[in-house]
Amino acid sequence: MIEEVQGLKKGEREFMKHFEEHPHFESLRKEIKKEEEAKKEISAFLKNLSEEIEKLPEIKREAEIHHESLEDISSILAQAVYTALENGILEGIAFIKKLQNPYLLDQFHDILAGHFYDLLIKRGKLKPLK
Repeated sequence: MIEEVQGLKKGEREFMKHFEEHPHFESLRKEIKKEEEAKKEISAFLKNLSEEIEKLPEIKREAEIHHESLEDISSILAQAVYTALENGILEGIAFIKKLQNPYLLDQFHDILAGHFYDLLIKRGKLKPLK
């Protein structure tokens, strides 16, 4: 049963719902794991979402190759994370996928995995293994 998650952004609420209901997180819900293992499972879930989005025809049509300067990378990642948290995970993934930059996509997954891991710890859904 999903507990009320007040004070969370839309993307965080979506992630908490996925964590509590999606079979991908079954072992993470039941076992105490090291931080790196937990983040890898969260990242794998996000990568699966990315692959699903990649198959959407509208993403294929809109996607263009962009060559971004190093100065823009952190700005782009910040905007993608903000979009994911404020508007929803799928929207954030769609934003970053349009750039067709594997490095940015991996960094985006890592940042969100860390954020959601910390959120699960804070909400008492995971216990860190020391």
